[in-house]
Formats: sequence, C-alpha cells, structure tokens
Amino acid sequence: MFTHYNRPRIANLCKKAGLMQRALEQYEDLADIKHVIVHATTFPVEWLTNYFSCLTTEQSMACLQEMLRVNIRQNLQVVIQIATKYSDILGPVKLIEMFESYKTFEGVYYYLGSFVNLSTDPEVHFNYIQAATRTGQIHEKVKNFLKEAKLRDQLPLIIVCDRFDFVHDLVLYLYQNNLTNFTEVYVQRVNSIRTPRVVGGLLDVDCDENTIKALLRLCHWQLPVAELVHEVEQRNRLKLILPWLEARVQAESQDAALYNAIATSLLAVLSRKSAFYIVPATLLLFTSAIDSPSPPVVGCTQLS
Repeated sequence: MFTHYNRPRIANLCKKAGLMQRALEQYEDLADIKHVIVHATTFPVEWLTNYFSCLTTEQSMACLQEMLRVNIRQNLQVVIQIATKYSDILGPVKLIEMFESYKTFEGVYYYLGSFVNLSTDPEVHFNYIQAATRTGQIHEKVKNFLKEAKLRDQLPLIIVCDRFDFVHDLVLYLYQNNLTNFTEVYVQRVNSIRTPRVVGGLLDVDCDENTIKALLRLCHWQLPVAELVHEVEQRNRLKLILPWLEARVQAESQDAALYNAIATSLLAVLSRKSAFYIVPATLLLFTSAIDSPSPPVVGCTQLS
C-alpha cells in the first residue's frame, strides 16, 4: 500500500470530482481543510464528528468558527454536536464565546443543555439561563432545572418565574421548601406589581397571616389595590388586608378600589339597618331601608 504520495494533489482531484469526504481525509493544511469542511451537509454526521478527533484543539476551533461564518443556518446543528462531543477538550468557555460571537444563542442553549444538569460551574448555569431567555426556550424545563439545582440564592428562579409568569408555581415552591423569605426579595427587588399574586399564592398554601401582613408592609403603597383586593376577596380573606387598606386611607389615597374594598368588607358585617362605621380619617355611611327591595346605597365621605 502506498504511504508516500502527493496528498494535496490527490485531495484536489477528489474535491473536483465531488468526493468531499475523500478530499478531507487527504488534506493536511488548515486552509484547505476549512475550505472543504464548511460543506458540512455533504458528510455523514457521525463521520464528520469523529473526524475532529484527528485535529488539534486550535484546528478544531478554527474549523467550527469557519463553519458558522460561512453558513450558520446550514451548519449550526452539526457544530453543536461536535462542540458537545469535544466539550471537555475544547472547553466550555471558548465554545460559549464562539457561539456568542456569531450571535447564535440557540447554539449556546442547545450546547449547554447537553450537560448543564451535570455541571457545578455557575457560569455554565448563568449562560444556559441567559441563552434560554433570549431564544424563548424558558419553559417548564428551565424552571424545573432551577428548582432541582437547589441554589442558595433563589434570585435566578425568581427572575425566570417573573419573566414568564410562573408566579404561583414560584410561591408554592418557596413555601414548600421553607424559603418564604425570598418572597420578600421578589416583591422588594424584582417586581412589586406582582405582590397581589404572591399574596394569593401564600393564601392558597395556608401561609401564616403575619407573614402576609409583613409582606404587604414591605411594599408600602407600590402595588395595585384592585388586584390585591381581587386576590383576597375570591378567597374570602378580605378582612386580612383591612389594616393595610385603612393605613392607605390615612395616607389620603384617592384610589377608588381602596374605598370599594373597605365598603365591601364592612357590608359583610353590618346589619341592613342604617349604621355608621368610622375608620381613621374616613366616615363610611351605609344606608338601607328595612324591607326595601332596592339594594343598599353606600356613600363615602372624607372627614376634614
């Protein structure tokens, strides 16, 4: 068998004949290899993946970059497969940088997704979450991954659940794992507008009322009253937030939902006879005629 022959000449002849695999087997110069390897779809995927075991680390990275540069749409999937197989050799940092340099967060997502569950590297976790967010892949899979990771800091999970509306699942998870202190982190540092839904979730798991009241105090007035009232009212727990509502009345809030909520609560405990109920700085007058077929008329008068 011949072992010494003009490999570049034979390779060029193979290339001209359309025998790309044979040509690639003969080429030794990196420029020639890159010129052929970009036609990735002409090679069997398994063969091409194994071919990279014959290249040095530098040659492999150069070829992968060239494949993405020439035709990222056509070559992305095979590049991901090769990156996954040789990840330990090429290094996650270099591979992530390569995908990001070509603005293919889809590549980062699927590449890291192949081993993120086994990795203890926080940078790998962060880049996976970031790529998943940017590609719209942040569904149940990523949320569940963050739960299973048992992170000390639940902020990544909080951000994901807030961004993709998994609020109720988040509250349930935090409560069941004795992490309710992170509900405070959520409403204080991430999104106070979600507080009503957090309160609703805590009520669903029968959380201690003092915890919920403390949470409301942390938010001050930066939350939608109407939504908060809706969340507690549909669970028949409107009385729970009365102190918070009355504090807002004292602060001279002009939110109509606030006064409607107080009126609704008081109507539940007052008789159908005319009555006055005074709360700080507010006089609520309830007038209804005994045996009158018409519904009671509720009026709110602000005391000076």
